[in-house]
Amino acid sequence: MKENYLTIGELAKLANITIRTLRYYDNIGLLKPTDYKEGGHRLYSLEDYKRLQQIQSLKFLGFSLKSIEDLLVESYTEQKNLDEAINFKKRELVAQKEEIQRTINQLEHMKRIITDKTEVDLSLFCFVLYAMIWEEMSLDTYSDIKDTLYNISDSERLELDKIYFELYTKLKKLVAQESNPTSNEAQNLIESILENVERTVSLQDKNIITPLSEGNFYNPFTNKEIIFLEEAKQYYLQRKG
Repeated sequence: MKENYLTIGELAKLANITIRTLRYYDNIGLLKPTDYKEGGHRLYSLEDYKRLQQIQSLKFLGFSLKSIEDLLVESYTEQKNLDEAINFKKRELVAQKEEIQRTINQLEHMKRIITDKTEVDLSLFCFVLYAMIWEEMSLDTYSDIKDTLYNISDSERLELDKIYFELYTKLKKLVAQESNPTSNEAQNLIESILENVERTVSLQDKNIITPLSEGNFYNPFTNKEIIFLEEAKQYYLQRKG
């Protein structure tokens, strides 16, 4: 190997880039090796490495490879070109930061829901988590209702989720114990569930229809649990007249 030259593997390792990418840059003429050794193996100079660093820097700002090739033809470029690229990159990073913070908040929310539990029903845990994931992915589609879907504070939302989690955990345990839907325990449970459903509905815009209210949302209950819930509800309503 010629003195002070880098093989493609050495350059790739030094620049933290793949050999495949360097080959592609060579093929499109963006970064051609200064020389070749026997067998056609590429050799890169320190100047080639500097050019690669420039390519990586401009690519980080969002410039296309064609734009980078055009920019590197000259030593200078107009300030506005770089300013626009910097502003675009800043907006992109701020959006990523906000998304990360939302995810952190959601994880903390889930942690608080289960914090006092010795054991956690996995189907209920996934139900609550999926609800938050759905909201994150889908509410942008319903931007006109995003601010009115839940007219509650974060603390109220946490309180509601904890109550539902506790009630539905009790429901699953009653069904597992083969309790009667007409038992006092089941009736007390259904009363608490209905009260909290009414409370939740009162906090929402009743005119809003989303996939959450269309019945195609992830259901944490088995068929047996759904039947138990319905029978307990019907008996409760009959007693109330």
